[in-house]
Amino acid sequence: MTSRYLNRIAAPLATASFLLAACGGAAVAPSATPSTTVVAATATPTATVAASPTNVSTITTGTWTISDTSKATVRVREQLVGVNLPSDAVLVATGATGTFVLKDDGTFSSDSKISFDLTTLASDQRDRDNFVKMDTLQTRQFPKAEFVPTKTSGLTLPMPASGEFTFKLTGQITIHGKTKEVTFDVVAKRSGNDLTATATATPTWKFGDFGMSAPSVPFRVVSVVDEIRVVVDLVAAVKA
Repeated sequence: MTSRYLNRIAAPLATASFLLAACGGAAVAPSATPSTTVVAATATPTATVAASPTNVSTITTGTWTISDTSKATVRVREQLVGVNLPSDAVLVATGATGTFVLKDDGTFSSDSKISFDLTTLASDQRDRDNFVKMDTLQTRQFPKAEFVPTKTSGLTLPMPASGEFTFKLTGQITIHGKTKEVTFDVVAKRSGNDLTATATATPTWKFGDFGMSAPSVPFRVVSVVDEIRVVVDLVAAVKA
């Protein structure tokens, strides 16, 4: 009697234990799944950030086109016959062409170039102009002055859409078939797609830098200081 009674009790208890174990196992399995999902979701953004490129130079301002209203002003100190004091011979070149692309690291694209037509050089004396163009610059053989910008320093980049900027501009200029690295101090103003800038060559140049001699005209010019002071007034626009 006792044995039968115990068997009747033991069987339901065993069945209940099995069911509890099965339910308990089912409850634990789902709880592990959310933990795995949370960890995977957390790891994904970290991997994306690590894969982001750094120190990549990109174009941020587009292609700027030089306006033909730009001009280059050249000043040379001279002493003329019959004049008591020396004065500046001031010659202006126009006929500007070219484009440039400024990248976000302050350098320029390799095809950037600005040219001035030296045959347009003009001052207040035609005879002087003709002598400088034909004899000094030899414009029939070397009609252009070409400037290839290479880098800027002190310029906020990427260039803001508006405001005034002061910076240095370095590049290679070719005059009379000779190329020289030069630096300009630049004061620029941008208003949307329009840019104006005044660039002053610093330091000044010498005639010998470009394989030329200072002009000498007997009975007209007593002396010319071997120093070329250049200021470029640049006007440019970029397509939106």
